[in-house]
Amino acid sequence: MTYVINMICGIAKATSAGNTTYATDGMKSPAPVLPGRDSVSPDLGEVRRRESEAAMAVLGVPRDNLCFFGLPEAKLSRHYEDLRRRMLEHLERIQPDHVLVPFRFDRHLDHLAVNQAATVEFLQGRLRGRLAEYFVYHRWRLLPRRDIRRYLRPDQLLQVDLAGVSALKRAALDCFQTQTTQYYPWQTRPILTPQLLDEECRGAEYFLRYDRAYPGSRVFTAAASWIRIAHRLEPKLQKWKYVLNTAFQRATGGGH
Repeated sequence: MTYVINMICGIAKATSAGNTTYATDGMKSPAPVLPGRDSVSPDLGEVRRRESEAAMAVLGVPRDNLCFFGLPEAKLSRHYEDLRRRMLEHLERIQPDHVLVPFRFDRHLDHLAVNQAATVEFLQGRLRGRLAEYFVYHRWRLLPRRDIRRYLRPDQLLQVDLAGVSALKRAALDCFQTQTTQYYPWQTRPILTPQLLDEECRGAEYFLRYDRAYPGSRVFTAAASWIRIAHRLEPKLQKWKYVLNTAFQRATGGGH
């Protein structure tokens, strides 16, 4: 379920003044590993919506501050104009001071569509709040420094200290049982492992300020060409690694 606009400065720093918008219907995560053999329940989208509501309640965000567009997950680029229209209408209604969207080099195609739509509205002057980007996938195995944030201009990064609220953040993330457990019997591991959750809740959160002077890859201080290649290559390699590992585990009795 793609988060479109998050007017919360750090998920664990949420207040009742923040608004969170979800772009898609949540029907593609978990996604079947082996199509034709694995399947998801028809109510997955509704389950994930309830998870989001529960997580935001943990953070103190009321239900009235949540908005669900319900566009098809994993197909957001095909509904780009609808996304832009709904986003603009929503922004005009709530008039936010700060808008947070996924990072411009995110791995998920839906996240990229959200970033592009918000950036276009910002550059054309229809998004009047300050624009910043948050990181869903910051670990990149194909980069020598392993973390995409280490290649960004330091003066454009905002660090949010989560000291004192890390337990609250973990409690909110634990609401997403479809993502933090082996929700379906055919899964060989959770999408978000306990180790990953522990790491994410211990560290600070970082946000990238959007600056017109540093569009696209100009925000990188090094390896911009390789980052563009890795951005396309690494998600495909990770997907095939997961598929092959799953097939192997099932063939050897290690999975369902």
